[in-house]
Amino acid sequence: MHNNPSSTSDRQIIIAALVLSLGGAVALGFGRFAYALLLEPMRTDLNWSYAQAGLIGSANAIGYLVGTMLVGLAVARWGAPLTVRIALVLTSLSLLLTGLLSLFPALLVLRILTGIGGGLIYVGGATVVMNRSGTAGRPPLGLYYSGPGIGIAISGLAVPPLLATLQHDGWRTIWLGMGLIGLLALVLMEPFLRTAEAHARASGMAPGRARPVASDYGSIWPLMLSFFIYGIGYIGYMTFIIAFMQAQGAAPTLVQWFWGGLGLVAIMGGALWVPVIGRLGPRYGQALIMSMLTMAALLPLLAPQTWSYALSALLFGGSFLSVVTAVTSEIRRRLPPERWALVTGHAVALFALGQLIGPVLTGLIADLPGGLAYGMMLSAGALGLATLVALIKR
Repeated sequence: MHNNPSSTSDRQIIIAALVLSLGGAVALGFGRFAYALLLEPMRTDLNWSYAQAGLIGSANAIGYLVGTMLVGLAVARWGAPLTVRIALVLTSLSLLLTGLLSLFPALLVLRILTGIGGGLIYVGGATVVMNRSGTAGRPPLGLYYSGPGIGIAISGLAVPPLLATLQHDGWRTIWLGMGLIGLLALVLMEPFLRTAEAHARASGMAPGRARPVASDYGSIWPLMLSFFIYGIGYIGYMTFIIAFMQAQGAAPTLVQWFWGGLGLVAIMGGALWVPVIGRLGPRYGQALIMSMLTMAALLPLLAPQTWSYALSALLFGGSFLSVVTAVTSEIRRRLPPERWALVTGHAVALFALGQLIGPVLTGLIADLPGGLAYGMMLSAGALGLATLVALIKR
């Protein structure tokens, strides 16, 4: 008698987490990571240097940083569901316009807007899931954070053949298509956002101002610092790995399956790491995850061959989305619900700051005589350092 309501509620929460993960698929899977597939055709068509291409990537990170800094205020003022709605409209429209414009300053602004929307969606959506999940906690979060993997898988399997078919400025059509998918995702998410609003009203969780407390950060600062360094390393890999493979003569089919496979593994990895984080605890769980990422970033450099690309995609795709699960789980475990969005936003803001630095730094190094290989080494080194920092005792 007592199990059925709980079971039904758990199923509803799991379904809601999966549908809401579409926001992350659009905001990050499309808005950020698909740029790695479109970087080379855009760079060629618009006559960019690698440094300019990196700056475009960092513009998105700037916006993401702003979005994560604002998300606590936005959720306090509007509530998490409305924050997600507004941000997904902003992101979808900026994706559409990216396919229509050519001027470098205009594209920089659009990438900033895409990033702002991404930060609001990702943290705002996580807050919706945490508020709905009660004590269920980590499993729904793991499913929710699989969203970017969905976007990576779709773009990885669809973008390379579309580029080959459309040729020349086919990248424009692809940006337009991703923007339209974003608007469709909002339609699919709307019933669950309305349910979340009704649940918040029934539970007395009305929007309200939450103030940060210094002690909130005292026990989680190593994870937050590690998260920042991780942002530098992981975004360098995600931004330039496709360009590195292409520079090494990788076939278009290999590039397609590398990116699509990375996304497919990422979808599963979010849930697979949840019990590991639960058993080891966030600190050791995060360190283990980032040790996997370090190995994944080194493999293509040490042996630029098909098998190493495949193993790199498996390790990286299966691990990179779970870092935020570890950090968020620790925040959720230690802090009261009214400060979840605020502190999670600050943690993700540090991560976004790392992502801001990563592409430009990697791009500048890649423009030197050593080429992309040295830029990729920077990414691997940063991931290794992040692993060590996560192990600092609090």
